[in-house]
Amino acid sequence: MSFRTLLLAAALMLGLAATPAAADWRDQGARSLIMTYRVAPADRVAFRADVRAATLPRLAALKAKGELAAYHVLANRYVDAAGWDVMVILDFANPAALAHWRAVEDTAPAGLAPPALTLVSRAETAPSDQMFARAAPAKADDPAPVYLVVPYDYLVGVDDYLAYVKGYLVPQTDGWLEAGALSSYAVYLPRYPAGRDWTSLLVLAYRGDEGLARRDATTKAVRTRLAATSPEWKAFADNKQSIRTEKQPVVADELLPDRPSR
Repeated sequence: MSFRTLLLAAALMLGLAATPAAADWRDQGARSLIMTYRVAPADRVAFRADVRAATLPRLAALKAKGELAAYHVLANRYVDAAGWDVMVILDFANPAALAHWRAVEDTAPAGLAPPALTLVSRAETAPSDQMFARAAPAKADDPAPVYLVVPYDYLVGVDDYLAYVKGYLVPQTDGWLEAGALSSYAVYLPRYPAGRDWTSLLVLAYRGDEGLARRDATTKAVRTRLAATSPEWKAFADNKQSIRTEKQPVVADELLPDRPSR
């Protein structure tokens, strides 16, 4: 089976190659916004405090009203000139709810109050679509998640890329969940990707620092199993460099109202 044939077969399974236009995900408005902010290292503590004081309550209120299905405010664990300092991921209940966000922008650009806005050196907003996601059942003793956010640029058409994600990435992330290292994952694609720093975003929530420390061992074990049991997965693995390029990841923690600044 040629690699192109494999992509087509995977696309057909996804319903991407032969789905009527009316059912295509691109015929609806986006349901997510992903915003990133960069600040000077000396302003990190103050910026996080301002986000806790004003942005988190705003997002909680939108969720209570039913406009937000979920949201995450992630703080980069480290100072890194090549990475963002805070990322906000908003998953709206529907495209109409996302459209209502413009009312927030009228008074709080990028969801930030004036004290936080004065500290931002760069902000980016990407209307996006959550294409794949899964979470393990929550347990009372679950540790606080540690996030690894991995941006990619894909080098093929969007349908071919989604077929690759379905055929190569999802079997791995499902395996990491089942191994207990990962608590959830999500894959986002931005609308209007031209010129953006990323065209695909993988958000991995590990089961605490221990789960993140197991990343390499868990990845190796799952890949070894898939390579031995799935010729289709192996074909994707052998050709992944022609499909996407991986960019610099960020290790992050959820920013919560009751969590002290790091």
